[in-house]
Amino acid sequence: MLELTDTPVLVTGGNGFVGGALAAGLAAAGAQVTALVRRPGDHPGLGSPNITQVEGDFVDPVTARQACEGAAVVVHCAATLGADLEDARRVNVGGTATLAAAARQAGCRRFVHISTLSVYDWESGRKVFDESAPLKSTVKAYAHTPAASPHYGLSKAEGERVLAAEMERGLPATVFRLAAVLGVHPTSSWAVLVPAKVRVGQVSLTGDGTDPLPWTHVENLWHAMLLALAQEAASGRIYNLVDGHVTWGRYVEDIRSWFPDAPKAPLIPRDHPPFLGHSSADRIRAELGYAPLRTYEEGMAEAAAWWREHEQLPETPAEPA
Repeated sequence: MLELTDTPVLVTGGNGFVGGALAAGLAAAGAQVTALVRRPGDHPGLGSPNITQVEGDFVDPVTARQACEGAAVVVHCAATLGADLEDARRVNVGGTATLAAAARQAGCRRFVHISTLSVYDWESGRKVFDESAPLKSTVKAYAHTPAASPHYGLSKAEGERVLAAEMERGLPATVFRLAAVLGVHPTSSWAVLVPAKVRVGQVSLTGDGTDPLPWTHVENLWHAMLLALAQEAASGRIYNLVDGHVTWGRYVEDIRSWFPDAPKAPLIPRDHPPFLGHSSADRIRAELGYAPLRTYEEGMAEAAAWWREHEQLPETPAEPA
């Protein structure tokens, strides 16, 4: 078991939704956290005295090497949703390779990589996607990805492949493929940014709106990461983190209930596979003894409360799915 008290931990993407939440949780557990950020500031989750913000770009080999030096754990949350394929690969593939190599060379005891269900090739025709399902491998628009970028899922899949190469060289890594992550933060896609679009009628439903939306909660991710760090058997493993499925229709209607003036979501004909499919969480439950702490209803209630308090549309760029 990896004891976190006074353990040096590096978190990339600390100024984002997931990175900030995991940095805060690690600090609360007693770890000494270095949060690698684009710009230091008053970022949500990073106010603990156990957290030190360091400005830098993990894609740069020198920065990656310096940041990983002395870190017992590296938690890699940073990614880009940029629409440009070259830039997506520079960050999500090249940056992941650089950081993973630096962590291995620094003798890191565990590398936690935050990935996404968007890596799966949803056009492969499977009914249920577990960790053995095929990943995206072809450069194309992937116009129906749930992410803002047409290349996010592909570049994250390629990032997992370069990480696998470092794992073969001895890096003890665990990968979490996340569903839609609920939880409140200025850059939270599913609690803040997508609802902003629903509010003004910019989110459409395919077919009859019954396509599946797999979900998790950011606190459930924190719980899963603790379980993985406590068990050596989690090293070298990939886990879908999915706590359930709702329909896109229900998700959109739940959001519309917050805004009396929100227009009804337009329906578009089905001419493509679902944005996301049914995803299995059997492995994480069986191997780690995982069970979610927070429910879909709780996550949506948190988001509704945020909107009641703020009553405004956010202008912050989206956080990766």
